[in-house]
Amino acid sequence: MSTKYRAEDIEVLTGLEPVKRRPGMYTDTSRPNHLAIEVIDNSVDEALAGHARQVEVTAFKDGSVEVTDDGRGMPVDIHPEQGMPGVELILTKLHAGGKFSDKNYEFAGGLHGVGVSVVNALSKKLEVWIKRDGLEHYMAFASGDRKSRLKEIGTVGQRNTGTRIRFWPDASYFDSPDISIKRLRHLLRAKAVLCPGLTVRLTVEKTGDEEEWCYREGLTDYLVSELQEYERLPQKPFAGEMKGTDSEVSWSLCWLPTGGQLQESYVNLIPTPQG
Repeated sequence: MSTKYRAEDIEVLTGLEPVKRRPGMYTDTSRPNHLAIEVIDNSVDEALAGHARQVEVTAFKDGSVEVTDDGRGMPVDIHPEQGMPGVELILTKLHAGGKFSDKNYEFAGGLHGVGVSVVNALSKKLEVWIKRDGLEHYMAFASGDRKSRLKEIGTVGQRNTGTRIRFWPDASYFDSPDISIKRLRHLLRAKAVLCPGLTVRLTVEKTGDEEEWCYREGLTDYLVSELQEYERLPQKPFAGEMKGTDSEVSWSLCWLPTGGQLQESYVNLIPTPQG
């Protein structure tokens, strides 16, 4: 270690280098689950904004995860200031995104300009397919860097829109390289509960398991299903909601004579364990 400290010793990290140097500042490094959550949250945000009805998640044998939605599709046009396609900007630059204002999303759970770029930085490989404006586009990345330029690979119907992202987590950044399917399943089910009418599907290639959730009633159905083995007071939970000009809240609750551990809270569909 040098005993001198000069201006030349100061490092300025650019692009996704800060994430690679200090991944723990940006994500949970115990398992790659949080990477999957970031991509899923972006898809669910499309549903929150009224532009998506389905989110499909596949966990592959090779450790990769794929998330598909039928939202608007990530932007593919050239950013006027950065000179690159919107999708490339979102995936390769920190603090680049469309959620800093309420112009595109009134409510959003995905990290504002950070989340999906972190996924790219901490993945050995990431591929994205986008259906938008009657065309399908494809782009690939490796360790956060562009591997292939955005290109058109086909045509689709004008109403056939959405984004598909598949990523391969880099095991060197995580204590365990394996996705916890139990945690992923719980999260996806919660997303379906908290976004009534959204259909969420999970496919696990290793076991062949396939599950689908779609809750029309939302919180109450979820609470009752989780506590069906317990005596509840009241039997039908208290439930309600309040809406303001720029926010709203929904709740469902009951009591267990014998006590219980089920207590969950969410803000913009993101778990808030501390309340």
